[in-house]
Amino acid sequence: MKIGAGLIAVCLAWNAAAAQQRPADCVSTPDLSALYNAGWGNGLHNNRQQPYSNIDLANVGSLELAWVFALDENPAPHSYPVITADTLFIGTPDGNLYALDRFSGCQRWRMSVDEPIRSGITYGRVDTPEGIRHLLFFGTFQGNVFAVDAGTGELVWQADVKDHAWAMVTGTPSYHDGRLYVPISSGEVALAANPFYGCCTFRGALRALNAATGALLWNTHVIDEEPQVTGRHYLFVDEYGPSGAPVWSSPTLDPENRRVYVGTGENYTRPATSRSDSIVAFDMDTGTILWHQQYTAEDAFNMACGLPIKANCPENSGPDLDFGAPPILSETEDGTPILLAGQKSGGVYGIDPATGERRWQQYFGRGGMLGGVHWGMAVNQQQNLLIAPISDIPTGKRNDREADPGLHALDISTGKPRWSTPHAANCEGREQCRGGLSAAITATDQLVFAAGLDGSLMAYDLETGNIVWSYDSWREFESVNGLPANGGAIDVHGPALAGDYLYVQSGYGTFGQKGGNALLAFRINPGSEPGAARE
Repeated sequence: MKIGAGLIAVCLAWNAAAAQQRPADCVSTPDLSALYNAGWGNGLHNNRQQPYSNIDLANVGSLELAWVFALDENPAPHSYPVITADTLFIGTPDGNLYALDRFSGCQRWRMSVDEPIRSGITYGRVDTPEGIRHLLFFGTFQGNVFAVDAGTGELVWQADVKDHAWAMVTGTPSYHDGRLYVPISSGEVALAANPFYGCCTFRGALRALNAATGALLWNTHVIDEEPQVTGRHYLFVDEYGPSGAPVWSSPTLDPENRRVYVGTGENYTRPATSRSDSIVAFDMDTGTILWHQQYTAEDAFNMACGLPIKANCPENSGPDLDFGAPPILSETEDGTPILLAGQKSGGVYGIDPATGERRWQQYFGRGGMLGGVHWGMAVNQQQNLLIAPISDIPTGKRNDREADPGLHALDISTGKPRWSTPHAANCEGREQCRGGLSAAITATDQLVFAAGLDGSLMAYDLETGNIVWSYDSWREFESVNGLPANGGAIDVHGPALAGDYLYVQSGYGTFGQKGGNALLAFRINPGSEPGAARE
């Protein structure tokens, strides 16, 4: 695939103008004829395996920074891109959805909403009343879902998916066959820090929408029971329960068996419920809960528990061991379906997707509120490998295991470790620096890419776990759009791959880490042709 000489000239001129901070755009529209990914998980099963990457063991050492785009001013970018033949679509907490030429970073169009874009971007080729449309979907902090025309940036529809004042969409919606599956999480866990707030009434949920119109098809709460008054403090502040069990991550789809799988978070208040800290299977057509498997019982926690005034903190609180990473639907060596899940406890599990029965389990590190598997694992199906990044930030330690931050490979069939590579944090002389691997990872046929809270970006040999390339993003950059760009902690959605390119967002200022706003694009062998995309 080639870039025309006219487009190259336009983008070179755009870069020169950007250095003087004058607005300019690419004059072409996105090529939507091929995709490198259509959402967070590189497929319906959330396996984060990218077969359409040209980066391999032979050329990974030639990766060089190609361009940097400054993602507005908010220091905690929280989106994951959709990448087509020539365009990268990504959102920002400042409410902008960008369509960028993926080879140069120049801007094709920008669409803005009046609320932070919190989820990754999802693509769907949707049959609408006006005909087939290429749509981009995303969720926001205010609990809205938007559908946008990928070619033009035009708003197609907006849907309010809240049935609670503090509900929001953190996990990336999943699309299949005209339906959008939306995970519902909540900011009420933080609002509970206010001792005069009557805590808590949110119940996690999964919603299915008509992708053409945004109309609600079904809505299922993780907790069946509506919250009731359970007590009172300060004489007049009511306390409520049960509550919590948010769905923080992208739903995993199993169209063949008509199931949707999600992971859930802790309860916010007591009484605790049986579906918190669980893997839950839903009927794809009706939303009926088919089974659930809990991994940490009696886990009730909110942000009041970490403050001097703990009015809303439940008795015997914690340990706050969510499933923040989505489960992965895969197969064992003999072709048996298996569901793979990683928890903030440091637990990694193999599960029967038909029944929820646990087949195997393995633990790494100390676990904790920000520990264990935080945002996402990856698989290489051909090598029967599951790769798990471990954060292991020492918060809320609840066991006697040793610290074990780094990358760990397991046999999909048995859960037995294949290799482990510790992460040595590069934090000397750096404030707001932590070790560990919290961001989601991405695997190819030969490599796995991971990123650290110390700003490091690494490529590992998939067979041995050896680090074969690394880059330190903890610095300032010149951006192609002329705005200040800063790197820092790399967290949340992690690396994305497309042909000859590697993309990652550096800087995430939540949880006391070093923020930033740099979207970094790396390329192998400058001057070579871009790699082939998926039809």
